This record gives sequence, structure tokens and C-alpha cells, in this order.
Amino acid sequence: AEACGFGFGAGPGFCAKSVEFYAEHIAMLNWGIIGTGNIARSMADALKHVPQAQKYAVASRHIETADQFAKTWGFQRSYGSFADLLEDRAVDIVYIATPNSRHKQDILDAIGAGKHVLCEKPMTLSAQDSADCFAAAHAAGVFLMEALWTAFFPAMQKAIEVIQSGTIGPVHYITANFVSYRDAEMHPILFDPNLAGGARNDLGIYPLAAALLLAGPMRHFQTHSVMGPSGVDEMTTFSVEHENGALSVLTCGFRVELPIAVICVGAHGTLEIPTDFHRPNLVRITVGDTVAEHAVPFIANGYAHEAIAFQTRVLGEMDDVVWGQNETLSVARVLQNSDHGCVTALPCE
Repeated sequence: AEACGFGFGAGPGFCAKSVEFYAEHIAMLNWGIIGTGNIARSMADALKHVPQAQKYAVASRHIETADQFAKTWGFQRSYGSFADLLEDRAVDIVYIATPNSRHKQDILDAIGAGKHVLCEKPMTLSAQDSADCFAAAHAAGVFLMEALWTAFFPAMQKAIEVIQSGTIGPVHYITANFVSYRDAEMHPILFDPNLAGGARNDLGIYPLAAALLLAGPMRHFQTHSVMGPSGVDEMTTFSVEHENGALSVLTCGFRVELPIAVICVGAHGTLEIPTDFHRPNLVRITVGDTVAEHAVPFIANGYAHEAIAFQTRVLGEMDDVVWGQNETLSVARVLQNSDHGCVTALPCE
């Protein structure tokens, strides 16, 4: 059977027929975007590939910026404040693409306005804050999801399927790196502690998510961070013990360039996402002397997959998503307890 990579149990591939079916059976949903930075532009570009998604509104603190964004990306309305967008009753979904330090309040404001919310990662800066946001969404009867695009890529779904099939046997060890050089002058927000900058907050979720998706729930962890002159971590390593006994060694950072790769070693073989595992399109499986490579393309810039899954959940077409509340809170607990450089092993509870 042809598979459909929406990230909700549909398999690893992308099925055009299923997208056509999907488009024919749902109403239009009006999207509003809060924020106009790089991530907001990426989502705006992706929405044209999301069936029945309507580019409806965008908000910035400056109306001129919002007007230009709307003109460039084809949105119908622009607002000079976030509150004005939230007051627009025609907005169904709000995508939050503001700085990390704003996320919690922006989420709660959107929920209070009755909007479904897709918030760029990290959802908030603590597990408790994220739990509070989920509780507010449940109480309001709206859906909230952390926008971790990696989890919804067809190649990541393929990797999960391979692990669950037992092809490489029980997972014993994972290594994952997201270390990519960042210049403080070019990316000042990433180095600003007042805006929740740092490698952990910007990149740490990616290797932690890969480990969680491929090896399962985490039992204990340790971290070590190298702090930079601005007061944020510039390199961090996580050592994670999973409930099944697997060990993951994970690194994120700004100081050098390393291959953005995942290696998952099982009792009988190895699974690799050899490059760009945060937006993967290739899975390599080695069992004995046999090497199989699976090319698994994604749609356009890759953001469409999480948006399709989010919309489908909003419309009640599925019960859960591959990256839901449990996954968000599990990783948030690790990141929250990694704030002070060296941290002894702690339960992920």
C-alpha cells in the first residue's frame, strides 16, 4: 500500500492521492502568523502546499513590516499588533513565530482568543510552563502543538518504522549531533540570555527528539555545557539513558560545524540519517554486509508536513500526532534541568 507521510501513523512516504482526498473533505482553515522573521517566512512559503490552508492574516509589532510580509507571501490581512490579529474572529489557527521568551504569553493569549495554536519550538522555557499551556488548551477546547518539523518528515517516519519493525534489533546506542557555527553579530538573538538564547534552546530539541523518537522514553540524563561570554551555552552535550536501556550521546552547539547526523545502533544492525537529520530525506540501513538506502523526499521546504498533521488533528481526523504533549514535556524537562552547566543524573519526571 502507498504510504502517506503526515506523521500520524500513515507510514513513511508521501501519497498524492491521499492529499487530494484530504483536500476534498475539509473546509478551508484561516491561518494567522504572529511574527515575521525567518521561521515565519518559511511557514508562509509552506502553506501553499497545505491543502485547504488559507493564508489569511499576519501580525507584527510594526504595521509596515506586517504589510510587507502580507504582500510578499499573499496574506489577506495585516495587523500592527498581535492582539489585533487575535481579535479577528475569522482566524482559525495561529502559528507563533516570536522569540522564545515570548512563547508562553503568546500561546495563552491565542488560546484565550479561542484559536488553535501551532507554536514554534521550544514551546516555552520550562516543562511547567508548557504543561500550563496544554492545560489551558484542553480547558478551552482548542488544539496546541509544538512545531517540531523534524518529527513529521517522511524520512523520520521511515526511520521510526524501521526501528519498530525490528530490522536492526533492539536499539542499544544513538549518537546525534546538531552543531552548526553561528556568528554572534549575525544572530544576536541566539546569544542573548534575555531572549532565551543559547544552543540548548535553539538546537538541543533536535538531537533529543531524535533520541526520543528512535529509542523511546528517557529515564535519566546528564548534561555538560560550555558557556560563552554573553552568558548563554554555546556547546552542550547530553548523555541519556532510555527506559529500554539504550544510551544516547547527543550534542548541540554554535562553535563549529559538524555533520548534522544520527546513528542508531541496534543488536543486529545500524540505521543512519547521514546528513541534515533535522530535515532528512535519506535513511541508510546496514545489516551485516547489506546496505540499503531509502530516499524519502519531502514537500518543498519541509514545513508542510507538520502543518498538514496539525490541521488534520484540528479537524478531528486523527486522535494524536507523532510529536504531542508527552513528547514536548519529556524534552522540556531535560532542557529545563540543563540550565547550570553540569547536571547530575536526574529522573526525567
